[in-house]
Amino acid sequence: MTYSIIGILATVVLLINNRDVLWSKDEYSRVPTYRAYCHLLYGILAYLITDMLWGILKAHKLITANYIDTVIHFIAMATAVMLWTRYVIVYLGNRKGFGRFLHFAGSLFLCFEVIIVSINPFKPILFSFDSDGKYHAGLARYITLIIQIILFLLTSLYTLINASKTRGTDRRRHLTIGLFGIAITLFICVQFFYPLLPFYSMGYLFGTCLLHSFVVEDEKDEYREALKKALHTAEEASKAKSAFLSSMSHEIRTPMNAIIGINNIALSDPSTNDKTKEYLNKIGTSAEHLLDIINDILDMSRIESGKLILKEEVFQFSKEIKQVNTIISGQCNDKNLKYSFTSDGDLEGFFLGDAMKLKQVLINILGNSVKFTPEGGSVTFTIEEVADESSSKTFRFIISDTGIGISSDFLPHIYDAFSQENNASTSTYGSTGLGMSITKRIVDMMNGQIDVESEQGKGTTFTLTITFNKSDKNCLDDKTDDINASKSAEKQLRGKKVLIAEDVAINAEILISILESKGIEADVAENGRVATELFLSKEPGYYFAIFMDMRMPEVDGLEATRLIRGSDHPDASSIPIIALTANAFDEDVQKSHDAGLNEHLSKPIEPELIFKTLEKYI
Repeated sequence: MTYSIIGILATVVLLINNRDVLWSKDEYSRVPTYRAYCHLLYGILAYLITDMLWGILKAHKLITANYIDTVIHFIAMATAVMLWTRYVIVYLGNRKGFGRFLHFAGSLFLCFEVIIVSINPFKPILFSFDSDGKYHAGLARYITLIIQIILFLLTSLYTLINASKTRGTDRRRHLTIGLFGIAITLFICVQFFYPLLPFYSMGYLFGTCLLHSFVVEDEKDEYREALKKALHTAEEASKAKSAFLSSMSHEIRTPMNAIIGINNIALSDPSTNDKTKEYLNKIGTSAEHLLDIINDILDMSRIESGKLILKEEVFQFSKEIKQVNTIISGQCNDKNLKYSFTSDGDLEGFFLGDAMKLKQVLINILGNSVKFTPEGGSVTFTIEEVADESSSKTFRFIISDTGIGISSDFLPHIYDAFSQENNASTSTYGSTGLGMSITKRIVDMMNGQIDVESEQGKGTTFTLTITFNKSDKNCLDDKTDDINASKSAEKQLRGKKVLIAEDVAINAEILISILESKGIEADVAENGRVATELFLSKEPGYYFAIFMDMRMPEVDGLEATRLIRGSDHPDASSIPIIALTANAFDEDVQKSHDAGLNEHLSKPIEPELIFKTLEKYI
């Protein structure tokens, strides 16, 4: 039973010591050396199990079962040797020259063993059992052991030579692998003379402990360190990407603010003739299209970084749908398309959610329908009430068109970022390939579902299913109060004076023009330092509010705000400071609030939003 006891001990120790290898599902398990070591362990386990059974079967004199177990024992032994040679080759990364020879030799040895085992029932050249169940070793057994000794010595010698060419932990691991081969060789030599003692199993017990402690654990530590470095690199790359996008957003939005602002001023000038207004309208349309592209890129960046957050605000469903219909019907009229809207169910309720993102999704899809439908075609928008629960309601949005359609090959890629069915789409229809990707991700964030059916030359149908939580609050009364309050606030704004901190003269000029249209006066400071000095030099109540650009020379907007808030001026803590900047990322908004700004508005300037923001502080 000694044979079985050693076999059981070796099996238990191997399983415990290598549990992290045998049952691992992490990324490291895909590393080639890890897989090769795992395969080696399986081979050794098979050998140890036969060793464990051999002693038990021999003790009970189950000769036939013992014979079968011995056959498997020799095949498992040869398999483990073959897997060992392959592990060494994979670990050293040499599949040429001597490495190829070892690979071939290991496979050849396994084939030799299978042939010997196959011959043994007819001519017992490997082993035999007498009628009393006593084991007798044959000549082939000794040949088999000699071949194994040669293979283990060769792999050890090969590994030790490679160890002399390395340094540090690599050298230590190479030496350990070489020592494994030498240790197994010594145990086999003892086994050679004592066939009924489990020295081979003890060799594997010792060797696998060595390999796991000094090779596998070292590699895993290095892999973990490499993962940490890769994560750090990815985080740095993400920060660099965000910084780049933020910078590009700022650099593009700044001149865009000037283009759109001056364009609107020129359009509102009574002396502008009709022909010039036509040109200005085209400039405005192109500028708005460019702004849409910038916003799409920013949205995609927010989504990819997980920074896009859906608001949870009360909105009136029918009002938002009406706004969508107004926009799309106008686009269809301009393109001579037939537009029809139908609804089935009650759309008048109030719900909690992000109304702006809902409109963005619907306008993206409907806008594509308009864009990709030739003149004379049709666009249909249908809303169906699918379910009405006590706390929620589910709607199905069906958007169909008679446009150019989408090929079956491209449909699986329709939601991929920057994907377009053909290059002609960019030049013909002005597509960036971001709209549908953003739409899909927003719908997913809403826990909704989006499906598409299309046929080239016949049209496309999108079906969205989204559930909204109901709101107990009816905001109609609030809206009526807001309208009355707005009219009153507009009158109170006349004669107010504000401070504008803006380093780009044309942007300051545009804002002054907008404010003057409502009778609001303004002083301009070319940077944060001058703005702070101007504010501190005035008596309390002189400025009603401060518009603060963020990127300015000498002192930026954030630092200027901190200086103002930290001063002993009576209005320091109460004056509304409004960021009016080309910095449009969510983190920019957070920085503004952290610095003490009350509001964060993004350029290009929207006059209505400017006045609505000021009215909040009347």
